[in-house]
Amino acid sequence: MLRSVPSPTEDRPKRTFPELVTAIYEDPRVGHESRELLLAVAYAVDLAKREEGVSPLKVARIKLGAAPGRRARYDRLVANDAPRYELPYAAQERTRACEAPRLRPYQPRPYTPRQPPELPAPTPLRPLPPTIVHVPPGYTPPRDWRTEDGVCGATSQHSVTEKAPRTGWVTVHWFCRRHQDHADRVAEQVRAQNEQAPDPIPNTGGLLPCYFKADWERVYKHYRPHWTPPRYGLSADDWPVVDDTALRPTRHSRLRVLTGAGHNLQEHAGDHA
Repeated sequence: MLRSVPSPTEDRPKRTFPELVTAIYEDPRVGHESRELLLAVAYAVDLAKREEGVSPLKVARIKLGAAPGRRARYDRLVANDAPRYELPYAAQERTRACEAPRLRPYQPRPYTPRQPPELPAPTPLRPLPPTIVHVPPGYTPPRDWRTEDGVCGATSQHSVTEKAPRTGWVTVHWFCRRHQDHADRVAEQVRAQNEQAPDPIPNTGGLLPCYFKADWERVYKHYRPHWTPPRYGLSADDWPVVDDTALRPTRHSRLRVLTGAGHNLQEHAGDHA
């Protein structure tokens, strides 16, 4: 069974368990599922410091539990915390509107009632409340080609990927079947830029290494077999800042955790790093 003993971080002050919990709640990068995982691991590490022989990650896995016949919640949360770059929602959606110039000006057609004129007018209904639409994070609505001049707006069939020169993040441009030649021109324009773009900066995961010292690369590979470590590091604290408005807390101390790479992980905890 693989086992690792991480070295302590000497240049960071030690934190008590309440201070660590406060930092997790105040971290703007932590979502509700990531917070649940971080708090479970923090509780298990603190318990291991008070009771000798307690395996922190094993305790966290038991506390998070699993529904009968389904994957353990702990396994899924750790796999989701693996640092990686995820494509934006617009790059995965297949019904985006074509953004090429329109072939002819758009002229809205007046609405014609379908009911015969001899029927009485329908009874007016009270106004309905506004519709609430739930979308994933990072979703941007498609362009409304009826209100934007010069946009085709037809259902897309072809896509062109553009990579940002600083971050390597992907922007996808969509074009319909009638604008295949326009898509080819755009693809040729961004070809050199895409070849010189760096590896994409991770935008997902990397929170466990921010708070706990352990061989997280082995842990991530165990719960996400096809995952590869990003060259920017495992901790989200080490990733480059994308823009001036990015929310980045100051670097903080981590609790030390010993991890294993088997199905029944045997982990132990050390002192605050």
